[in-house]
Amino acid sequence: MNNKLIPGMLIGAAVGAAVAMIDKNTRSSVRNQVSNANELRKNPSDVKDKFSGIKEEVLYWKDQIEEIRRNNPELEKAILDTKDMLTNKK
Repeated sequence: MNNKLIPGMLIGAAVGAAVAMIDKNTRSSVRNQVSNANELRKNPSDVKDKFSGIKEEVLYWKDQIEEIRRNNPELEKAILDTKDMLTNKK
């Protein structure tokens, strides 16, 4: 095998991960993330419940924004003008 790019990248990634694990905060964070992933794997209904809650929240705010747009077109125009002004300054 003449191409050593992929094996070199894998070895570099492994060495980088090992060096990163020297830090106690990193180890703790990884441990917590693995624990959370295991809990979600055991209870997939919790994930569905969280996503449905987020979906309901987004739909609520979408309805509120649509109501504001219908009831007050001047406010919508002012918000869009402000947005345009702020995005053009960057």
